[in-house]
Amino acid sequence: MFVIGSPVWLIGLIARPERWRNRIGFLTGVPPRDSHFKARVWVHASSVGEVKAAARLVRELSRRFGVEVVFSTMTAAGLSVARAELSEPVCFFYVALDVPFIQRKAVEQVKPDVLLLVETELWPSLIFEAKAKGVRVAVVNGKISAKGLERYRRFKSLFTPTLRLLDAAIVQSETHARHFEELGVPAERVMIGGNTKQDSQAPPSQRIDLREKAGWTPSQVILVAGSTRPEEEKVICEGFVRARASSGALRLVLAPRHLRRSPSVAQIASSFNLGVARWSELQAEPLSDATPCDRVDQPSQIDVVVLDTMGQLAAAYQESDIAFIGGTLSGHGGHNILEPAAAGLPIIAGPSRENIEDDSNALAGRGALLTANNSYDVSEALLKLATSRDERLRRGKEALDFYDSRPVASLLTLECLRKAGLL
Repeated sequence: MFVIGSPVWLIGLIARPERWRNRIGFLTGVPPRDSHFKARVWVHASSVGEVKAAARLVRELSRRFGVEVVFSTMTAAGLSVARAELSEPVCFFYVALDVPFIQRKAVEQVKPDVLLLVETELWPSLIFEAKAKGVRVAVVNGKISAKGLERYRRFKSLFTPTLRLLDAAIVQSETHARHFEELGVPAERVMIGGNTKQDSQAPPSQRIDLREKAGWTPSQVILVAGSTRPEEEKVICEGFVRARASSGALRLVLAPRHLRRSPSVAQIASSFNLGVARWSELQAEPLSDATPCDRVDQPSQIDVVVLDTMGQLAAAYQESDIAFIGGTLSGHGGHNILEPAAAGLPIIAGPSRENIEDDSNALAGRGALLTANNSYDVSEALLKLATSRDERLRRGKEALDFYDSRPVASLLTLECLRKAGLL
């Protein structure tokens, strides 16, 4: 229950005043409506992944439809990425707590014509209060996994009335469409627009010089394990060490999903007697003109790099050879599989792929994805790929061809919104 006088809220207001003022409904940075724009569209994305999924959609909204965009997120990381990558919104803020009177105040201050909720941001009070003010509401890049469907079923009495209020649900695939319909969205309001995350995987504009900074040579084969969860790093390191016994050229980058876990991830890798370096420290060192073999930190001294900085995973994929998808061994359903596909990498993933089901199935069907259920499978997949450059290139090309063959989901989503009368 929300209690404004609780010590937790008072401490939060002092430590992060902007965030907590927004969270209790005080959106002081939202400007008045600009009459030069046809409409104001409020886009809400939870955190970094959802912000990136909405990026092109936001750009095209402004460019093609001449609307005024305001943007909200739930997390500090999401807000930071949104401010850095998006120039179109007239303001950025944290979404208010999903309490009726707080959301009512927020909606009255934002004064949107349209509210777009990215992926699974299905907040009942926000939707009810927006509809009460005559705002048209839609979900974009919508998804509900099989596990998510079970959770929503437990609270169907709450979510079904909410979902029936949606003017449109633009979802990623047929599977997600069925799940939205099962939870109460009328079938005629559900449309398939594809996965807009695919539209935001453009290669990074700048190199991070991963090999050079780590002292790794071009002949060494780099595995990047992206967005890993607790317990996955241990399994990956076990498989990596076993594979290295037969292929000493292997090197590893561990990129934990949550950067606060970086010290513990480094400790896990060190427990396998591997040479470990933190990327934040390597990045700070100036590059030498010497070749890697002339450097003090010989290639053999750094076996593992822990990527402990924000926003550089895509660049790491571009400068590597093999990818592992985090969240697939830990039961979290899998994280971004399109970034490594855009980099043209062969991919290894665990069996838990509910969040990326359609894309992972398509990649597996093309031979671009290998499934690993345990550390032994990880080592076998690594050996198959590390010992054959042709094998890596063939599977990586299939991944890139899949990525390039997909339609532009953001444009399809905008067309669906137009047909539904929201734009």
